[in-house]
Amino acid sequence: MIARLALLASALAIAGAALAQPGTPAERPFMPAGLAQESIEVTVNFTGSRVVLFANTPQPENETSGLAIALIGPTVSQKMIRRTASGDEVIEFVSAPSVFAVGAEPQVATSVLPETLASVGLDPGASAQPRAEQLIAPDLPAWRAAFVDLKRAEGLYVLDAADIKRFDGGLHRATIALPLNAPPGEYRVRAVAFRNGEPVGETTQTLTLERSGLEETLFDLSRQHGLVYGFVAVLLGALVGGVGAWFGRK
Repeated sequence: MIARLALLASALAIAGAALAQPGTPAERPFMPAGLAQESIEVTVNFTGSRVVLFANTPQPENETSGLAIALIGPTVSQKMIRRTASGDEVIEFVSAPSVFAVGAEPQVATSVLPETLASVGLDPGASAQPRAEQLIAPDLPAWRAAFVDLKRAEGLYVLDAADIKRFDGGLHRATIALPLNAPPGEYRVRAVAFRNGEPVGETTQTLTLERSGLEETLFDLSRQHGLVYGFVAVLLGALVGGVGAWFGRK
């Protein structure tokens, strides 16, 4: 594993040096990057699982230069209902990530405008896309803000989620902890480099989160059949407790 990461870091450094040569387009060139793992298998109650991305940011840098990164996916359709005195109001986000964990270096947070983050796909609210007829609704920002609040309460949308370390030559290591209830599926790991408040490099990597065997079955039960899952959980707890008590008497 260490040898693999060292090889990856060396490759990124070489690619980054090539991109920094004269003649490279100045506006958001591809940023060389790679994931430490392209697939992560987890259990129902997993803890400590992290996504690690290495990226080589474009040179030269100044005091505003920095990296922002987000873990995004899987994309699903989501509906929200708001109860009012005149009746229920409904909005459907035809495309919205189930998970959006985002973070940035401090200088990025202070120098980059929110609309710029939204334009490069790093704003959780802007990632929720409604039906075409609702795109110009005057209360769309309020709906999006409420949607993000609900997802944050569920632990699926996380702000300031990244731990970003710098190394010589513009190499960065960004680590994002997986939310405990993250659903399986395909995710995007999106990283954008900024300088003077503007994006100067970007990359998007694909990550697969998967569960297997008993873990997958129990996870599906907990998401789709809560009552059955509760019964199974109580039964398993009683069984484990009974076996432990029996061995304790021996």
